Amino acid sequence: MTTDLVTYYGQTDLINQLVDNYGAHLEKLDRETKLLLRVTLSTYIVMQQEYTPTEYPVSTALEDALCELVIPDSIPQDLYDVCSVLNGLTTLEAETLLEALQHQIRWGNARQAVN
Repeated sequence: MTTDLVTYYGQTDLINQLVDNYGAHLEKLDRETKLLLRVTLSTYIVMQQEYTPTEYPVSTALEDALCELVIPDSIPQDLYDVCSVLNGLTTLEAETLLEALQHQIRWGNARQAVN
């Protein structure tokens, strides 16, 4: 079993679309984009307690989470593109992606180089 796949617990059509665009390990996304996606997905999950995916899409979570933390012009275009793919994401799918991103950032293809 490869442990830095996007998900190793199961795939959905939405996650499969993400894999088709960015690779089985999201290898087309750099470390910074994965870190920012993790912040965005965490915000999205919190807000799903009050809203539905159509009322509060991932793209809104991106704006809410990152525009205060990062200069909006410096947010990678790939992150906007990923959020567009994730339109209609369920909380369970978001949690699954967070788990995979955490693994990739700590142990996988997006870990920080050791000097």
